[in-house]
Formats: sequence, C-alpha cells, structure tokens
Amino acid sequence: MHRQRLLTAAVLSPLFFIVLWWGGGLFDLVLLVVTAFCLYEYFTICFSGFGLIQGFGLVLGLFPLCSVLLWGEPALMVPAVYAAFLGSSLLFLVSYSRWSNIIWNLSAHFMGIAYVGVCAAHLGLLRYQPMGKEWVLFLLVTISCGDAGAYYIGKGIGRHRLCPNVSKGKTVEGAAGGLILNAIAAFFLWFMLFREIDPRVLVPLALVIGAVGQVGDLLESMVKRSAGIKDSGGILPGHGGILDRADAVLLASPFLYWVLYLCNIEDILIK
Repeated sequence: MHRQRLLTAAVLSPLFFIVLWWGGGLFDLVLLVVTAFCLYEYFTICFSGFGLIQGFGLVLGLFPLCSVLLWGEPALMVPAVYAAFLGSSLLFLVSYSRWSNIIWNLSAHFMGIAYVGVCAAHLGLLRYQPMGKEWVLFLLVTISCGDAGAYYIGKGIGRHRLCPNVSKGKTVEGAAGGLILNAIAAFFLWFMLFREIDPRVLVPLALVIGAVGQVGDLLESMVKRSAGIKDSGGILPGHGGILDRADAVLLASPFLYWVLYLCNIEDILIK
C-alpha cells in the first residue's frame, strides 16, 4: 500500500506538472477529464444503481467548468450553476415517485454539482489569472505536502482522533503535522517562484489553504461514510479514487481564487 502510494505519486506528479506548465489547452482537457471522473465517483457513491441519475449528474456537474473554459468569466458561472440546478430539479420532479426522501436525494445530487463542478471551475479560473500557473502549482504543492504531513505524522505519532465520527484514521497530531508541512512548502515555493511576494502573506495563505483542504478531505470522508465505503474508487493504486486525491484541492481552489481576485496584488508584494 505504502509503496503503491509513493509510486503513483512519483508517476503522476511530474506528468501533471508538464501539463500545467507547458500543456496549454491540454491542461483544460485534463481538468475536464479529471472533473468528469470525480463527478462519476461522487454520483456512484450517492446514487449507486441509478445509472440515469449518475449520468445526468455528471453532465450537469460539468456545466460550471465548461462555462469557464469556454468564456473565462467567473460571472458566467452563475447562469451555468442555475441551469445545472434547474436540470437537477426537473430530473427529480419527473422521477418523484421513485424516492423515499426526495429532498435528501435532490440535495445530495446538487451537492455533487456544487462541490465537484463549481470548485473545479475555480481551478480553471485560477489557471488563467496573472501568474496562474504558479498559483495552481502553489495550491497543488501546498495541499500535497499537507496531505503527506498529515498521513505520515498521523501514522507515526497520532493519538487523538480529529473527527472520529467521520474518519477514524485522521488525528489532531496529523492535522498539525499537515499544517507544518504547508508552511514549509510555502517557504520553498516563495524561494523558487514567488520572491516578489511577501512571505509574511504567503505562509499564512498556505496555512489557511491547508486547513480548508483538510475540511475538504473530511467532507469527502463524510460522503463515503454515509455510503459505507472506504474509497471513492480504485483507479489510483495506493490512493483509491480520483476524488480521494482531489477532495482537498477542490474545496481550497475557490478560496485561493477569490483571495487573489479580490486582493490587489500590489498589497502582497515586497516593498
């Protein structure tokens, strides 16, 4: 398991870096495919045995991302999300008699669109911001380092459960270790890519991103626990499904995008 985890990361990490840095339009295609897999895994968890519901959920969940990739305007995500919600509502209105708890099922369906589709769309928006490649790399490296820190420190010295009702494996010590690795990653990335940005801003930003990422991890664990499964899939040896690897990145992407969008870049430069 441990060897598979390292081998998968060693193969996929450089490939994704190449796609991000030099791929151009290939990045959009990879993001679209990865998002589609995440949507498929989510709707398979929540609506196992309902192929039509899963299929519509996948298509509707891609609306926000497609609006971003086609037009690049965050404002156009609003009608895309509305169209997805309208489609989801119509789907459950037509199949109303099949559900014992229609509100729960409709909510779970739209949650997939919001959690996976909308958050993935923000990653697409982030890529095309000024220094977009650098910021996407900052996000991915920060989340990956935090995940590694939480995993290995939690395995080594973890004693106190972080959220036992949702995930028995996550510990307070692991969460703290993840945040420490987030800060170290921020210093490394500041030295390599962001020398013009004040590290007193970059490090706290990485810590908040890491904390939001841990919430994203717990959120997906909650979805899986409600369905009684351990992994969202088995496509990535040692890691589980693609959603298992993307959960933290998905929730952290909108946070980083809107911080950068709303803040004046001059405010975080070294004076």
